[in-house]
Amino acid sequence: MKSKTSLLLVLLLVASSIAPLLLAQPPLQGPWIDEVAFAKEADPAKVMDMIAKGDAQVYFSDVRVDAAIAERLKRDPNIKYKYSFGLYFELTFNPVGPEFPKTGELNPFSSARVREAMNYIVDRNYIVDEIMLGFSIPKLLPLISQFPEYARLAEVAKLLEAQYSYNFEKGKEIIFEEMAKMGAEYKEGKWYYKGKPVVIKFLIRPEDQRRQIGDYVADQLEKLGFTVERMYKTAREASPIWYRGNPADGQWHIYTGGWITTAVSRDDSDNFGFFYTPLGLPSPLWQAYKPDPVFMDIATRLWNRDFKTIEERQELMAKAAVLALKDSVRVWLVDQISPWIYSKDVELAADLSGGFGAAISLRTLKYVGKAGGAIKAYMREVLVEPWNPVAGTNWLYDWILIRATLGSAFLINPYTGLPMPERAVSAEVYALKGLPTVSSSDWCKLTFVDKVEVPADAWYGYDVKAGRVVTAGEAGVKEAKIKVVVNYGDVIGKIKYHDGTTISLADWLIGWPLRFARVDRESPLFDEAALPAFKAWREAFVAWKIVSTSPLVIEYYVNDVYLDAELIVASYAGWPNFPWHALAIGIKAEEKGLLAFSSSKADKMKVEWMNYIGGPSLDILAKMLDESIAEGYIPFKEFMGKYVTADEAKARYQALKSWYAERKHFWVGDGPFYLDKADFTAHIAVLKANRNYPDKSDRWDWLAEPPIPEAAIEPPENVVPGLDAMFTIKLSYKGRPYPNARIDFVRFLVMDAAGNVLAKGDARPTAEGTWQAKLTPEDTGKLTPGSYRFMVIALSKDVAVPASKEAPFVVIPQVAYFQTMVAGIRSLLESRIAGVESGVGELRSKVSDLASTAASLQSTVNTLMAIAVVSLIIALVAVLLALRKPKTATETIVKQ
Repeated sequence: MKSKTSLLLVLLLVASSIAPLLLAQPPLQGPWIDEVAFAKEADPAKVMDMIAKGDAQVYFSDVRVDAAIAERLKRDPNIKYKYSFGLYFELTFNPVGPEFPKTGELNPFSSARVREAMNYIVDRNYIVDEIMLGFSIPKLLPLISQFPEYARLAEVAKLLEAQYSYNFEKGKEIIFEEMAKMGAEYKEGKWYYKGKPVVIKFLIRPEDQRRQIGDYVADQLEKLGFTVERMYKTAREASPIWYRGNPADGQWHIYTGGWITTAVSRDDSDNFGFFYTPLGLPSPLWQAYKPDPVFMDIATRLWNRDFKTIEERQELMAKAAVLALKDSVRVWLVDQISPWIYSKDVELAADLSGGFGAAISLRTLKYVGKAGGAIKAYMREVLVEPWNPVAGTNWLYDWILIRATLGSAFLINPYTGLPMPERAVSAEVYALKGLPTVSSSDWCKLTFVDKVEVPADAWYGYDVKAGRVVTAGEAGVKEAKIKVVVNYGDVIGKIKYHDGTTISLADWLIGWPLRFARVDRESPLFDEAALPAFKAWREAFVAWKIVSTSPLVIEYYVNDVYLDAELIVASYAGWPNFPWHALAIGIKAEEKGLLAFSSSKADKMKVEWMNYIGGPSLDILAKMLDESIAEGYIPFKEFMGKYVTADEAKARYQALKSWYAERKHFWVGDGPFYLDKADFTAHIAVLKANRNYPDKSDRWDWLAEPPIPEAAIEPPENVVPGLDAMFTIKLSYKGRPYPNARIDFVRFLVMDAAGNVLAKGDARPTAEGTWQAKLTPEDTGKLTPGSYRFMVIALSKDVAVPASKEAPFVVIPQVAYFQTMVAGIRSLLESRIAGVESGVGELRSKVSDLASTAASLQSTVNTLMAIAVVSLIIALVAVLLALRKPKTATETIVKQ
């Protein structure tokens, strides 16, 4: 019995130790999920009900929050959500004045100081808490607070946010001063101009939270003494007034504006020119902007990227931020936080701007602790417009599905906006010295050179009529600003498309003649709508050259510059995610005038906009496929015939025919999912896992959550003018130290109560996750006794969201510090003296005890001595008695 019990305990111990390993699911080939079925549902409340019941797992549309939804998001444990930050609200002001020429009425907002003062009048925190219900962030600048540009400018942004924080009385004082200068009178609580009330015509959008925002701002204006006419207009009704109308007509003063950015932007240098100057748009409003000449010059330089170094750019951005607030033709209010909801039973990554609309979301979708399984997903719309590989739908709802079916050379990091290699392996960038670009990725090596020469045999163009490549040498092109060398690895003949065919060099090349044919007026593929994009591409792209095919290495020569070298690479490095033979049947259909790739050409030709997944296009494409099989059709045969034979073409077409027979559509990609079913009538679509996909399902698991660092500050015990002060900063993520190698920078600011920056600098790492910020004697020497704020701004290399933290600290006078030191020393001395006295007392006690012991011993000695004397006397007596003569034995007395 004992041995059986021991064996059972051993088995239980082993089982407990290996249980986590058994529960951890090994990665699959391709995505984690076997199937994702999409259906249409516009009401997020209904989707929340389905998610809570387990009837749905993900909603691939952002949720527009009302009070009921906000409450449920907080309370329902079955529903989780992630955020995106791409939508933002502002107040747009009419700058014409001081009087409107057409009406003669006063426009208070023609004054830049009045517009600037509106930053104090609006309580952004109130809008965040009471109107947006916490689903937004206060916004002061035309930079999204969760994006890299804001992080780079965080030092300036935080300072300005402190300086322009809500202060109604300060704003009122400025506005009253300016109104008086413009000739207005304030009496009985109202402003008058030339005897008439000053009426503010306020265009308020009623479709979303801007209605409540508009009402709040109108209330604030009425507190200032203005008469406000609240003009509730939808987008369609308001646009002819504020956007297309002449602002000099005086039809409006303020408009509740809204804007959206659909991806994490890493370069917003043109935002100041767009939002504050005539550079932005040809609209009458933009052309009425008259910024300060210094601001206009800075905005123009940023617009044209007229700077030589990144440091110079940052200096211009900082100046522009300050001047933008002085101008304030727009007063920014909030960056909206848009929830994207999903079940607690699943996990997936969300882009900080695009939410679940990013390519990475479906690539990371999985059940918690489970490999495989089916997902039920919903969107506001499903299958909106035709899909084709050249000029098809541009709807986000469609592209959520399309991106899942296509591989890519690079994916965009959902938290930083930087490209990440998916099919590409690495890249080298050679840029002319002085170009303002940097690389922060291991896969992208940046080298500055004196000259970038374009090889004479590099491909510059394509002669559509002759059917041949035009080289750079023939075009007389010899130099470029940048050379990009991309290594794609050993992919030719290795990567499979969904129909079972394998990638070849022909798949890489077909796009080259097609690009030029679509802008050649003599080609049956000519499309007027393709000209603008081609012109922009031609100005930036110089040439390309295939250096080797195993591994595949391609050189790209361009004249386009981005701050991030990675974006230069990703902008021009291609990937053939749609096979040439599937593209060919569409080319054949357009050449015959039966279908058109673009909606514009389809309208002009009175034919259907080509659709590879539904509608009448399918029959036409099927016919083109049969014809292609019969003739061994090779598009652009003079060129493409060098890379594919007629027999190879027929084999490809047969594979596509088998695919169509099974799937009932022609959409063939190489992505982690393939389109299994598409129904335009029912608005449903089903994606299934591509188990031939090169990547394992766990490749992007590290992106499931944005690793935003959390900051904590440990101020010193005392900060004294003229002495060093050391602040300790702890950076962590989920309770663990944040790796120092993944931190871009840790900066600190010391501010007074008014928000003035008195000291700043960069912290230095002292241990993993621990940084120290040192205030020098020169720094502390600027501080007078009182309360201050120590602010930390830390930016990770892995996420665009900066971590910021503030901690109060007190500066004490030098006298107080030295008094404290003296008091401390005195206390220490007193403590030590008390210790000595205590020791002396103990010694005295011990001496007393010793004396008592000695007295006791003395008594004992005296007693012993007395006994000894008595003993001695007895001994002497005994000796004397022993000396007397004794009797003999015969003299004994006998009785008769």
